[in-house]
Amino acid sequence: MAVRLSEVAAAWRGRAERVPQTVTPLAGLVAVVVLGAVLRSMRLQQLGDFDFDEVASVWYARSLPLDIIAAIAEAPFEHPPLYYVALHYWTTWFGEQEPIVRWLSVPYGVLLIPATYQLARLYLRPWPAVFAAGVVAVSPMLVFFSREARMYAAAALFGTLALWLFERAMRRGRRRDWVWLALTIVIGAYVDYTAALAVVAMNLTLPWRFRQQRRRVVAFVAIELACVAAALPWVLLARGVQDSLPAFGSGSLGLGLIQEVAASAWLDVFVGDAAVRGGGRAGALVAGVLGALVIVGAALALARRTAGLLLAQVAAVLGFLALLLIFDKDYQSRYLLPAIPTLAVVAAIPLSLAPRRAWVMAPAAAVVVAALAGPVYASRAYYDDYRRGDYRSITATIENLARPQRPDRDGGKFRDAVVLAGPWQGWYWRHYFPGFLDKVDVWFLPEEVPPAVTAEEVKKKLQRAADNHRRLWVVLAGLEQADPEGHVEAWLSSQWQARSEIYRNGVLQLYMTNVLDLVNRRGYVKLDQDFEIERVQFSGARADQGPREAGDGVRFTVFVRAMRSVDYDLRLRVWLRTPSGVIYAKDLYAQDRFLRRTSQWQAGDEHQLRTALWVPAEAEPGSYEAFVTFLRPDDRPLMAVGRLARIDHPGVDYLWLGPVDIVPPSIPMASEAGLRESLGGPIR
Repeated sequence: MAVRLSEVAAAWRGRAERVPQTVTPLAGLVAVVVLGAVLRSMRLQQLGDFDFDEVASVWYARSLPLDIIAAIAEAPFEHPPLYYVALHYWTTWFGEQEPIVRWLSVPYGVLLIPATYQLARLYLRPWPAVFAAGVVAVSPMLVFFSREARMYAAAALFGTLALWLFERAMRRGRRRDWVWLALTIVIGAYVDYTAALAVVAMNLTLPWRFRQQRRRVVAFVAIELACVAAALPWVLLARGVQDSLPAFGSGSLGLGLIQEVAASAWLDVFVGDAAVRGGGRAGALVAGVLGALVIVGAALALARRTAGLLLAQVAAVLGFLALLLIFDKDYQSRYLLPAIPTLAVVAAIPLSLAPRRAWVMAPAAAVVVAALAGPVYASRAYYDDYRRGDYRSITATIENLARPQRPDRDGGKFRDAVVLAGPWQGWYWRHYFPGFLDKVDVWFLPEEVPPAVTAEEVKKKLQRAADNHRRLWVVLAGLEQADPEGHVEAWLSSQWQARSEIYRNGVLQLYMTNVLDLVNRRGYVKLDQDFEIERVQFSGARADQGPREAGDGVRFTVFVRAMRSVDYDLRLRVWLRTPSGVIYAKDLYAQDRFLRRTSQWQAGDEHQLRTALWVPAEAEPGSYEAFVTFLRPDDRPLMAVGRLARIDHPGVDYLWLGPVDIVPPSIPMASEAGLRESLGGPIR
């Protein structure tokens, strides 16, 4: 007997109804929340030392709540106190170890995922809302700041919750929605000022709502005034914020700066800051897909006159970024953080309005996979071997390699000194080297910022340090604010640099100061037709001086005169050869004390080129041989013709200076290789 097609269809419908639907929007939301929690918690133990802002959080949190409020109120460009107060109790209960402190931000980042879903559900169907939550779950920037000991993840959460509660209150007008909105706004404002950008976005939408929702607009204005009254005590108390206002207008918001910021910002928002995203085309491709979805979603929202609150939030964030640039603040990707949840919802609008056709499913699935898996792939290095900070490596290097005063030699010189050049390094230093007073003397330059240091202050402090110490360890960090004119670098160029290593949290350098123990090599040597040498000094073997110890620097001073103007930058290479043939070498550019290289010199200019070559503590003892050579940019040496220290040089590519006696350190010193293995070394 023939079976009708309608009966078959009815049978299949009945079977479908009996099959439990396990893949529901709720299950999808739970999955993306779990994914977001995993991404935010994985490798938290291996994330490294605190960054500067994080260590500032810890130091503020060490005080009692009232003391925190007083300190924050006086600090320029500082954040509101609520996060620091919460961190105070967190660290009091659980401790100050890096992973523990960062764990406080993880729940805020995880809760932002369902908060974004709730915001999206006001405009979208369930599955597109799950997609928006998924974009937030995998966002490299949101993951990064959800693992940082700062208030930015909490601010993004409260800002997003405020947008959701505002839209819901304007639609329903329930009293409890208004109460929750007021509490969210006040708490968010006391967490971070960026949470208040949501309030700016709300106000931007009021003119379009006033005609149809007049009573609710009036209710919101009343709620807003109450929130302002609640925030007014902090506004009046925060002298630091008021003192920052004169900086308005010191920046320049030109077309070039806008283009530069825009070129970085679109990648930062979708695939993370340059510090966490990888290279290659993956990041640009993912940012292109998400950016296209946002553009289409924004166009659809404008055409349909929906989701105006989301677009207003994006406009508020961009206005906030422009305001910071006018205040001459350097662009930072975190300024865009409050816009990411709303951009995720806007990106989901095209998926919500796409027709439910079979031919649409495959490309839509490809877009969803690219938008959710792409950011994780583009920032995969962050989940592998990325380290947040490494200031402990800097302090451990100094602690293990610094020398105390030696009574039998250098009687006029004290133990090693440390110069912390850059704002607020004292917090870093005291956190990772609490017992430094037993080991080294410390000089702060400047004491605080603003204002930036002057040439007179740099010369006064650094010259005193050099007069009283044979060696200066210098840690450079944040000099864009502390020393924009380069006074510190210019002064240091007149000393003998033995080490220079770049870490994530700063640059560690070691300089030898002016001790009268150099051996002179006099004569006259021409370097091709471009330069001439009449004297070279170095820490050579002398009958009236003891040998050099390993774990120290061998100094070189080369007196160079330009015979004519040249169009290239000359490089010096100094090196030591051990008795077994091991070479310790160093290259440096020839530059004067104004940091001008030889391509800027004039004929007749004469300058002293000073440097030092580091000999590790584990180096073999014995009589070393010292050499210097002069190189063009293509590594071809200049031929030396002349006589130096009674030695003829008929046309050789290096100058032999003489012996340097090296003995083992007189004090216990750690192996540098062991230090780097246990703590990690410089990034270059």
